[in-house]
Order: sequence, then structure tokens, then C-alpha cells
Amino acid sequence: MSRFLDRMSAVLETPVTEETRFREVPGWSSLMAFGILVTLENDYGRRMDIAEFETMHTIADLVRACGAAVEEAGQGR
Repeated sequence: MSRFLDRMSAVLETPVTEETRFREVPGWSSLMAFGILVTLENDYGRRMDIAEFETMHTIADLVRACGAAVEEAGQGR
């Protein structure tokens, strides 16, 4: 989990927690949204279309969407 939070903090250019509402971070932009989508796919194998992404609000929502891949990545798999 901490690796996921670190990755999202890097993409969003600010520290985040599971409760962070990512669209409310300072400087939110479409490039950050794209960065999240690319990170989810490249790091966690989770491809997400725009319609699904629009239903996500917090970092915890993204974690749930990635499921076990978040835990596996945290263990170095």
C-alpha cells in the first residue's frame, strides 16, 4: 500500500492518503488524471476507461479498483 501511495503522491505532486480526494489536490489537471491512468496500467496492470475513472473519487477507490495488484506490487512481485 505504501508504494501505491508513494506513486500517487508523485503523480499528484503532493502527499496523499487513502482518504485524499484526488480531484481536489492543488493544481489538479487533466495531465494528472492521465498520469493516474498510466500508472494504474503500467505499475498495476489495471486498465481503466474514462467512464470508470469518473466514478473514482478517492485514492482508496483507486486501490479497490486495482485489488490484489496493489498488495503484490508492495511485496516486490
